[in-house]
Amino acid sequence: MKKHVFLLVLITLLFSLSSAVAQSKYRKKHEPQYGLGIKGGVNYSGQSTPGGSDIVDVENIIRMNAGVYYNYFFTDNFAIQPELMVSGKGVHWKDQFFNANDILTYIDIPILIKYQPVSLFNVHAGPEFGYLISATQKNIDNSQKTDIKDYYKKYDMGVAVGIEVNLPFRVNLTMRYVLGLISATTDSQYDQPWKNNFFQISAGYRILGK
Repeated sequence: MKKHVFLLVLITLLFSLSSAVAQSKYRKKHEPQYGLGIKGGVNYSGQSTPGGSDIVDVENIIRMNAGVYYNYFFTDNFAIQPELMVSGKGVHWKDQFFNANDILTYIDIPILIKYQPVSLFNVHAGPEFGYLISATQKNIDNSQKTDIKDYYKKYDMGVAVGIEVNLPFRVNLTMRYVLGLISATTDSQYDQPWKNNFFQISAGYRILGK
């Protein structure tokens, strides 16, 4: 429930800021028609299940992300931006008998539509597709690690919404929330469907663009 409220607040903030800046005194400047760059940062990752769970408590964990992006402005204000990311996800499970982290690594491909009212920033949203490349469970009490790739489905899907700020020297900063749309866990191992959700912060550098 808290994640959904956070997402609603984020969406409202993004579009309010977009409207305010678009109507402000700032003169619009065109961005390069296309750009290719690298990016990396952190994910504040967790999982949720419909209706919540009375069996186990879950807490978010911090993981890393890194990858490349390409954007193309098909109008002055709108662009498409696919990305190829190595993205760390997972969750901390805890009850009176169990205390462990599920440490997951995915190849993620977000396909975003960006709205850029001014050169300073843009808001963006779109689907994100993931492919699981590793899954390990680490017992916090004894540091034992177990391969749990069979506990998770190979494919994941979510929707991303965020804001990107363009800084001098081709640097950009992105804040994004990704809400899982399908269950990441397998029915054979989990009684409930658990979806990946995470808040992402990353810094990027545009290598090419004119």
